[in-house]
Amino acid sequence: MKKFLYKILTFTLLSKDKTNQYQMLARDTEWQAIKDFIPKGSKFLDVGCGAGYSMKSAKEDCACHVFGIDPEPNLHGVGRIGSNYSFEMEKITKAVSESIPFENETFDVVYTSHVLEHVSNETQSLEEMKRVLKANGVLIIGVPTATMALINWFSNLLFLTHYKIFALTLEKVFNTEKYRWWELFIPPSHSHSNRTIIYDLKHYRVKAWNQSISKVFKIEKVILPCLYPYPEFLQLFKIRKTKHFSSSVFFICKKP
Repeated sequence: MKKFLYKILTFTLLSKDKTNQYQMLARDTEWQAIKDFIPKGSKFLDVGCGAGYSMKSAKEDCACHVFGIDPEPNLHGVGRIGSNYSFEMEKITKAVSESIPFENETFDVVYTSHVLEHVSNETQSLEEMKRVLKANGVLIIGVPTATMALINWFSNLLFLTHYKIFALTLEKVFNTEKYRWWELFIPPSHSHSNRTIIYDLKHYRVKAWNQSISKVFKIEKVILPCLYPYPEFLQLFKIRKTKHFSSSVFFICKKP
């Protein structure tokens, strides 16, 4: 009975396989928007590479010599669940963005996607990427937007409120996740568990990212790849390209 009730309450949440499938679709669309900025045959570093999904794309599409770092390789990111995807894990080094274990000016391309919002020190991470990038190299940074934060907030209210109420009232009976009462209305931040989604709305603005990144790099182009729903919930709409709204933003940068 407990399992049946739990299944009903969580029907709005997608399985890990489905979530991974929608994440891959979003990452593939983002990749198509930026891959032409990657020189063929370049030495490519993916900072926060997860299971190496973008490394695989760089190798196949651009004939890059690929390397990656991640604090927990293969634990996060797309391509590790529900697919036949695999990558040479020996190309991935366990490391953090604040301390990249490569020599100065090693890479033609430094790439990082949906990572900068999670790092413990944003400026230090950017400085490290700058250090390992060649003088004429290209930095490509992808991050979520305030639009994505709004989609996340609305999705939480629409798809998770009933479950949170259940969890708050019957947590001890069903051993559900723990929630605080105010999370019924204001979800936690995607970036920091000790903050709320209001932080995301402010920090994820394209203008805010622009200001932060331009302190270390010269931004040459800003790309809004596509609009997509939050991947962990029932899909509100299909992924689409629009002129003014995007769930992520990518910055094509050079050293100043």
